[in-house]
Amino acid sequence: MTPEMTPEMLAEMLAELDRLRDIRLPDPVGWWPLAPGWWALGALICIATLAAWLLEARRRRGLRHLSLRELAGLRDRLHNDASHEDIGATLAVLLRRVALGAHRKSIATLSGEAWARELTTGKAALSPEVASYLADAPSAAIRHSDDIRPMLARALAEAERWIRGQS
Repeated sequence: MTPEMTPEMLAEMLAELDRLRDIRLPDPVGWWPLAPGWWALGALICIATLAAWLLEARRRRGLRHLSLRELAGLRDRLHNDASHEDIGATLAVLLRRVALGAHRKSIATLSGEAWARELTTGKAALSPEVASYLADAPSAAIRHSDDIRPMLARALAEAERWIRGQS
């Protein structure tokens, strides 16, 4: 205690000190709720992802739809006694276009037995006989016979299942 401080002054100072309160700091800023800019960015990303998915699905459905229409045309040509060799070659080319359109670029260089093996793999695989026939159809002269018509009909039926199975 200093000589000039009296007990009354000390009591008064202590009363004043009791009235003081600590400075309260604000709460730390949290990450939630997000600022409006983050909400807008999230919505933009969701919309862009949905649009890309819809466009890709439309493109794939479009390819499948066009391929199935072309396949129906081949089936009509078979029933109208068109050239059997031409139908087989066109069907083989159609299947290759569908495979390339389904992002299977590795098949571009396949031919013969390798292409036939590729056609017999997957969830909607062709039978080995049909796959072998289609692998040879564009490049080899198919023998003229009456029993090729059932093979073409079978190939068209299996090709439809195969096209529908492509993603």
